[in-house]
Amino acid sequence: MVVRGPLRQSQVIAPFGPGSMHTDRFGISLICCGLDHWFEESDQQALEEFKINDEWRVQRDLGIHHLRLPPDFRRSQVGVVVPNIGMTIPFLRFPTWHYCGICGRMEKTALTYQGTGRDKICPVCQQKKSVKNPLVQVRFIALCENGHIMEFPWKEWAHQSHLPECGDHSLRLVEHGGGTLDSIEVSCTECGKSRRLSGITSSNLSVDGEEFSCTGQRLWLHDEEGSGCGKPVRGALRNASNIYFSRVFSSIFLPRHSAPADTIQPITAEIITVLERPAVCARLDTLLDLDVEHQKIIEKLRENHSLDFKEYTDEEIAVALDQYTGSGEKEENNTPPEINEPFDRVSFRLEEYRILTQEWDEPYLMSRNANLTDYSSRVNSCFSKIMLIHKLRETRVFTGFTRLSPSSEQTASELQRNLWLEAPNVGNSWLPAAIVHGEGLFVEFNAETLHDWLNEPAAADVDGRIERLRNNFLSATEGRPGFAIQNELHPVFIMIHTFAHLLMNQLTYECGYSSASLRERLYFSSNEQNPMAGLLIYTAAGDSEGTMGGLVRMGSPTLFDPLLQQAVQKSQWCSADPVCMEMGNHGGQGPNSCNLAACHNCALVPETACEEFNRFLDRGVVTGTVENRSLGFFKMFIN
Repeated sequence: MVVRGPLRQSQVIAPFGPGSMHTDRFGISLICCGLDHWFEESDQQALEEFKINDEWRVQRDLGIHHLRLPPDFRRSQVGVVVPNIGMTIPFLRFPTWHYCGICGRMEKTALTYQGTGRDKICPVCQQKKSVKNPLVQVRFIALCENGHIMEFPWKEWAHQSHLPECGDHSLRLVEHGGGTLDSIEVSCTECGKSRRLSGITSSNLSVDGEEFSCTGQRLWLHDEEGSGCGKPVRGALRNASNIYFSRVFSSIFLPRHSAPADTIQPITAEIITVLERPAVCARLDTLLDLDVEHQKIIEKLRENHSLDFKEYTDEEIAVALDQYTGSGEKEENNTPPEINEPFDRVSFRLEEYRILTQEWDEPYLMSRNANLTDYSSRVNSCFSKIMLIHKLRETRVFTGFTRLSPSSEQTASELQRNLWLEAPNVGNSWLPAAIVHGEGLFVEFNAETLHDWLNEPAAADVDGRIERLRNNFLSATEGRPGFAIQNELHPVFIMIHTFAHLLMNQLTYECGYSSASLRERLYFSSNEQNPMAGLLIYTAAGDSEGTMGGLVRMGSPTLFDPLLQQAVQKSQWCSADPVCMEMGNHGGQGPNSCNLAACHNCALVPETACEEFNRFLDRGVVTGTVENRSLGFFKMFIN
């Protein structure tokens, strides 16, 4: 069935991707289907409109052939040729168990049932009381940490038996009044057995001490049989926040040629810009996949895009083509792409880090190096480079989802297999993605100042604080190897991450951005061969123009210094202090106690803006503690 109510394309990437729960405007709970039926694969020409072929880094590291924009619904118009009319994303009705709010009678429908919710009437109430009371969906479901989701085992729970003998229509769901699960009871009219729902969301479901085991059902793929799983099952409200966590792979678009703009001949850079246009890029990538000679490719480009290349000679196009394909190595069509496991996040970010520290003038990446001599000595001591990113493009790729926890022990390939009932062949593998455009500020931290900070007499106290945070995280993830941190829990990383949050919070006041419109991108590595210590704060909008330049303006010398001054000074005292700071001194707070002096009143931001789910934060390493301000890296901004 189709959701009766629109979703934006970016919402299908997060938070309403495959396997997610969504309530439509009629109040019906639905689950988004897998990728098998998002497109009609028979019409390859129509699919070209949705393909994204120029994200060579993403395709390389995720091991996929291409990306696709989610389909958007279009209606026919008189006198206008509208391509791809009527494309939709399928949803299934879930949960399928319904009950009567008056008598409690329970009844089960099919996943494909397409009623509006008012057409299924309770037969008991209609017969006894002549009341047409519609059945509504139950509020509870069951799931496991491997991402499987299923109906709550109502019969087994009521009968306290894994093999109940009574029929489905004998169940009743009754609410006795009260605000807890203990006030809700499921009972059987045939045998008289009943049981309250107390504890179903806080512990694994069990009957007479024996736990329910997950059967591996993937209902979003219409797989009601399951292939076996064996993980414990837990109950949950169908709209609970822990039943779905999107895994989104984010990438800043980088040109295929790795050399900065000022080292490439102007004519070559101009031709590369033409080659990166979506229509040209799609045809070019197809020819490269088929291992066509470059001279033949040039002939095809002139044949199909004559106006784009009429001003250039074959020799000029050949030079640009060599430069274009130099960084993006093509997979042979008969070689299965492989997902990098474990994913090398540092190497991926290092590519971006090197590009963002240089000036660029590309259609999707325009940046300018600010002159540090125009800034105050305090700014110069903290940062070695400030880049004003006037235009950037971010690609957000949906790679899978988890349940119960944002982290998972499943590998990237296992998460991707949950998106398909039958995965496509190697030459047609794809994932949904959204492209957004925006602007940003990139700062590179001064390596000498960082070194001095880590070797000051107060550095031992800094290491002690971070060691507490590190121990808290290790205790929370002990015995769970799949829950490893993506970044190294180094004092510099904690400082950069906390500073990013403080800066974003201050920017919401200075620029008028909403708290969820800014995002952070952290660049850190303690590797001596390839060190990184940088931060990108950016905002991105779904339209083609991006934002209006307010964030870049804050990077100017007259505004950046006061911005830092306000951000640092405000963070010295939290409205929850002294409790907030004392929590950092004595153990920690937040998710798994993975924050020290950081709470909602001072350093936390919306989770969509943070790369680490608001973990690994400490104001102490930014501005120091009340007892010792010299601990903080930004102590020079404290009066």
